[in-house]
Amino acid sequence: MELMTTISELAPERFELVAAWLSDPAINRWLTGEWRDKRATPGLVAMMVRNKRNRVYLVHFQGKPCGLVALADIDTVDKTAMVWYFLGEATLARHGITSDAVKSLASLSFQQLGLASIYAWAMEDNEPSKAVLQRVGFREVGRIRQAASSRGRQVDRVYFDLVADELR
Repeated sequence: MELMTTISELAPERFELVAAWLSDPAINRWLTGEWRDKRATPGLVAMMVRNKRNRVYLVHFQGKPCGLVALADIDTVDKTAMVWYFLGEATLARHGITSDAVKSLASLSFQQLGLASIYAWAMEDNEPSKAVLQRVGFREVGRIRQAASSRGRQVDRVYFDLVADELR
């Protein structure tokens, strides 16, 4: 069987699954303070999906849901958005699933949504996330020093961006 990663719009019947993933400290420790160390609910996930400045997609590997990729802060005037993502099933790490899903999201962003630029950030100590972005073609463009709390200490947020003709 061919290994295959796909993304599809997050549907209400999966809100509970995504809320469980977002409530997992191993996942939410890398997210913004609004998600970190908190319990997410299906209602909160529904609000995120309904927000017109977001696009949220469920990642599937061989047909099974395993993670999330999303656009936040979509700006249709300046044609930009922030990318964020996570793998909900830790047993599937190191299979290229997240990289494939982010690449699909980037392609959709440029081709279907008409965005000109997308960006993401990762905590400086989140090497796997930085590697995902670099595999897709994102370039490091700067950092905000001591802008995130990770395991009780302040670390830098490292910013990356991607424009359409750089997508790998």
